[in-house]
Amino acid sequence: MNVHSVTDAEFRLIQKLIYEMAGVYIKEHKKTMVANRLRKRLENYGFESYKKYYDFITRTSEGRNELIEFVNCLTTNETFFFRHGEQLDLLVEKLIPERLQTLKPKEKLRIWSAACSSGEEPYSIAILMHQKLKQALIQKIEIHASDINMEVLDKAQKGIYKPYALQKVNEFYKRTYFRQLSEDKFQISNQVQSMVHFFRHNLLNHHSQGPFDIVLCRNVMIYFDQDSKTRVLSHLFKSIKPGGFLITGYAESLFRVQTTLKYIQPTLYQKES
Repeated sequence: MNVHSVTDAEFRLIQKLIYEMAGVYIKEHKKTMVANRLRKRLENYGFESYKKYYDFITRTSEGRNELIEFVNCLTTNETFFFRHGEQLDLLVEKLIPERLQTLKPKEKLRIWSAACSSGEEPYSIAILMHQKLKQALIQKIEIHASDINMEVLDKAQKGIYKPYALQKVNEFYKRTYFRQLSEDKFQISNQVQSMVHFFRHNLLNHHSQGPFDIVLCRNVMIYFDQDSKTRVLSHLFKSIKPGGFLITGYAESLFRVQTTLKYIQPTLYQKES
């Protein structure tokens, strides 16, 4: 079966749909990428045009389940362990100890890795906690992690990674917290894996499982336009405890976005008590 090239009109329909569903704005120069990522889905159903696939997922009851695959295809992001490790060091060495001091008896410190992709970020936090915090303190901490993409969440829960994901992992951490399954597959250890609770979540919606002491939302808002970013930040703000923190990516600024979060330093914001 020969899938036709995506037309400008088809691209605009796809562009609008992924924006409405995930808040992701895909620019015109990404048209080829969109076509390549969706081509297998068209071939799977035997559609020759992107318009027929679009009609199927938006106008038929049987196509509604395919909407999850549609989102999966267009929201896949590459990441790796200990990305921007200095932020994670700040989290484990300073922010967590500070927040632990404010806890009431039997209260848990709650961390949310929003848009966690395939799990490298929350697992990196768990590894650092094992290395730098006493076991008694670790037991007072919960790590929650979410993504809109079911495919990457499935990968995160399996905890199996290729060498690319471990490019910043030193040999000691690799020996201690990973098991080599084959030449190009490494599995995260059970002690780390058991520390992270994964779930599907769309950042355009409010997260009802809050509030959290610390929220990480790194390297995802760069894909949002101003309106979506404002909406996401509004939901994140509601999910943060008074005195809690938001950590963003280096390429992301809250400048021009209406928020009452207090700027502490680049990429770090605090909700005032």
